[in-house]
Amino acid sequence: MRIFIIFLFFSNFVYSQEIQSDLNYSARDYNHLLKISNQLPISLPFFDDFSNKSMTLNNLLWQDHSSFLNRTYPINPPTIGVVTLDGLDSNGFAYNINISNSSGLADKLTSNPIDLSNSTNPLYLMFYYQPQGVGDNPQIEDSLILEFAYDSLGTEKWERVWSKEGTPLIDFQKTILMINDNKFFTDNFKFRFRNYATLSGNFDHWHLDYIKLAELVNASDTFQLNDVSFVFDSPSILKRYSQMPWVHFKDNINDEINDSLNILIRNNKASVNVDYQYNVYEDNLLIDHYPNLGISRNVTVLDYDSIGNYSFSNPPISINNNIFISVFNDSAEYTFEHILGTGIDDYKENDTLLFNQQFFSHFSYDDGTAESAYGINVSGALAAYQFKLNRPDTLRSIQIYFPQMLDSVNNIPFDLTIWSDNNGTPGDIIHQQIEYPVHTSNQRYFSYNLDSLFQLLGTFYVGWQQTSDDLLNIGFDRNNSANQYMFYNVAGTWNNSSFPGSWMIRPVLSMSNIVLHHEFIKNKISFYPNPAKEKINIISNSVNNNLVVYDLNGRVVADFFKSSINFAINCEFLNSGIYFLRINNELGVFHEKIIIK
Repeated sequence: MRIFIIFLFFSNFVYSQEIQSDLNYSARDYNHLLKISNQLPISLPFFDDFSNKSMTLNNLLWQDHSSFLNRTYPINPPTIGVVTLDGLDSNGFAYNINISNSSGLADKLTSNPIDLSNSTNPLYLMFYYQPQGVGDNPQIEDSLILEFAYDSLGTEKWERVWSKEGTPLIDFQKTILMINDNKFFTDNFKFRFRNYATLSGNFDHWHLDYIKLAELVNASDTFQLNDVSFVFDSPSILKRYSQMPWVHFKDNINDEINDSLNILIRNNKASVNVDYQYNVYEDNLLIDHYPNLGISRNVTVLDYDSIGNYSFSNPPISINNNIFISVFNDSAEYTFEHILGTGIDDYKENDTLLFNQQFFSHFSYDDGTAESAYGINVSGALAAYQFKLNRPDTLRSIQIYFPQMLDSVNNIPFDLTIWSDNNGTPGDIIHQQIEYPVHTSNQRYFSYNLDSLFQLLGTFYVGWQQTSDDLLNIGFDRNNSANQYMFYNVAGTWNNSSFPGSWMIRPVLSMSNIVLHHEFIKNKISFYPNPAKEKINIISNSVNNNLVVYDLNGRVVADFFKSSINFAINCEFLNSGIYFLRINNELGVFHEKIIIK
C-alpha cells in the first residue's frame, strides 16, 4: 500500500498524522465500448488525442474499456485529455484486493484492426506518455509496454516492441517507433498498450496522449505536431469556490467573481498566430461574447518548448459581471464555450472547451472528482472546513463523499460538527451529531441531514471529530487547492492541512425547506415498521417512485419501481443490519436509514 504520512510534533510529545491514501476504488465513467459488428479495418492515418467532449473512448478506434479518459490526472499534457492505465479493472475496482505489494498485468488499450497492406511509405507510431501525473508513481517493476499483433499460421500473436519501467513524475515524453517488419504489413494489424501495476487499487498511473499511426512522408511528420490545444478544463469563474449558492453569489457578485479567467493553451510546433473567443449561454441562449469588440482576440503563442503553456496575461481574459441577472430565485447555470482559431491543418477537436458554472444550494471547493483519500488517525482529532456566507441562511445538510476503500469504516461513528468563527480559525462548537461513514460509488455524495436547524451568519466551519484512531478517508480532490480553508486539530492547536487539495465536503443551505432535509422527508414519506423483519410499508408523496437499497458499503442490493402512493417492499432477502433506502420521484430525492432484524 502506498500511503503518504506527514508528522507534526508538539511540545507535549503528542503528534498528529494527516494521511493521504491511494484509492482502492475509483468512481469513473468507464468506457464500456459497444463492439461494432462487421467493421472494416481502419484506414491510415490512425489518430486519437482523447480530447473528445463526451469523455468516452472512440469505439471506431478502440476495443477495450479498462483504461479511462480523464482531464484531472495528467500534468501539462500535449493536448487536453488523456487515457490512463492503472491497477483498477473496467468497473473501477481493484483487480485483486488481496495482492498489495506485487505487480501483475492490469489494464490494456487495444486498437481495432488497421489495414497496413497497401502502405508504400515507411510507417511510424508516435505517442506521448507520462508516469504518475497527480496520481501514484509506478515503481521499477510497474512498467508500461507496447505490443504489435501479427498472424502466425492463422493464429494471432503479440510481440513486445517497446517498454518503459516505472519512474516518478516526469514531463510527457514523445516516443516514435518505425514499423519495418513485413509481418506487420497486413490488413488486420493491431497494437496495444498494457501496464504492470499493483493490482490492489488505484496505483501506478501511466497517462497516454496523442497516439498516431501514419505513413512517414517527410521528417516534419514526427517532429512537428502542428497543433494548438487547450491544456486543462476551464477554471471556475469564482475566486474562492468551485460552486456556491446563487443567492450568496448575487448578493456579493463583485467580491465573489474572478476579475479574469486563466485559460492555458499549448502550441505544439504549430503557427504562432492564434485567435481566442468565448461565448456564454443561459438556457441555450447566447447572453455574452468575449471580446467585446470583434469576433476574436488574436495572440502570439510561441512553442511549448520555448515558453511552456501560454497564459493570457496582457491583458487578461475579462469577465462581464453584468450578465449574471438570472431570474431564478434559488439557482442558475451558465455555460462557457471557449474557442481557439488556428490554422486549417490544426486538429480542431481540442480547440473547443465547454464549462458549466453552476449555482445551486451548496458551497464546494472541489471539482467533484477524487484523486485520493484523506484522513486523520488520532482519536479525538478535529477537522474543520471554512465557509463564508454573504447573508443569513439556514444550514440544512452536509454532503460528504466517502470513497470505497480496502478497509470499510462504516461501523465506526464520527461526530459531525459545526463551529463558529474565532478570528479566522474554528471557534465554539455550534452543533454535533453522531453519524457513520456511508461509502458510495460514482463520486456520489451522501447527505447527512441535520437533527436541528439553525441560522448562520458570516464565517462558519463544518467537519468532524474522530471517535477512534481509524482513518475515515473522505474524498480528496488534488486539482483544486483549498488548504487555507482546511483546518485540523490534534493537540489543542488548529493548523492548516499540509496536503495541497480540497476535501470533498459540501454544506447545503437554504432559507426554505429542501428535499434532503430530515424532518421534511419524515413529514412527506412514512416508513413503518423500522426496524423491520419481513417488509417495510411506505406511504409516499408521489405515485411514481424509483427505489434503491444500499448497504453500508454503498453497494446497490435492490433497485425497483413502485407506481403507487401506498406500497410495501419485501425485506426477507436482506441480511440483518443497517441499510439506506433512496427514493427518487418528481418531488425530489429522499433517504432513510432502515434496520433489518
